[in-house]
Amino acid sequence: MSCPSDEIIWLDRITLSDNEDPTLHRAPRCAGLRYVQHRWEVFSRDPTYQVYLAPDLSGAPLKTAGAVQRAARHVLPAAPESFEARPVVLEPGSWVVSVAAWVLRIRLDGPAADRQDDAAKSDGDQQVVTVGNTVVRRGAAAGTTRKDAVPRVRGYFERNTMARLAMAYYYQEYILGVSPPQTVPMLDVVVALNLSGEGAVSDYKKLLQGFIWSERGHARDLTGFLLTNGLLTLADLNEARLAAEQNERNGVCEMARKRLRYRPKST
Repeated sequence: MSCPSDEIIWLDRITLSDNEDPTLHRAPRCAGLRYVQHRWEVFSRDPTYQVYLAPDLSGAPLKTAGAVQRAARHVLPAAPESFEARPVVLEPGSWVVSVAAWVLRIRLDGPAADRQDDAAKSDGDQQVVTVGNTVVRRGAAAGTTRKDAVPRVRGYFERNTMARLAMAYYYQEYILGVSPPQTVPMLDVVVALNLSGEGAVSDYKKLLQGFIWSERGHARDLTGFLLTNGLLTLADLNEARLAAEQNERNGVCEMARKRLRYRPKST
């Protein structure tokens, strides 16, 4: 299974039951695995079933859902609408996941051993996760940040106030520590801050990733980098919210809504 680092391995109806069980959900309303901050984690958006995660110890195979539930080390509750359960970091080793009556084995290998050649050394932090009979490789080497990433982003935010406010407004639940956090819909950010168009937030994200990493595929790493390095703070969020409130009072937001609803006919 070849997955870009910002995509999710869904534990959906197909993966768990080969499409046999219609009570299981499809993506994105199910559990999944994702690679965030150079580690694997299990999360769940399943509104119906709890997700049980138990270590698969040698000599004591867990073959039934009941056995997994009794031995579970982590239990992800059914997720409320539009939210997800708090994720669980998947430690290296063998695990068994149970959703409803279905059981799936997962194995996560730690960093690969050091190699002699330079090419292999660049892959030294690679992790391999096996989901059922499928192998997925992803590594931390691709997450190496540029040496001047922090000053480049800080300088950009100083020159472009609107970009800083837009990202603070977009990531406000992360800044506030809401659990589990959700990003603000991009269109809401565009209206609140009267940005140029629907793709403005996405453009800011891509530009910032280019400042930080030399390769693509770090959308999920962006939030952690900005917050960890103090590039987005509560002061930025307060400033963004104040600007949004002023825009609402002055009728700017209503003008933005009308502008975004307008679609000129192609000629």
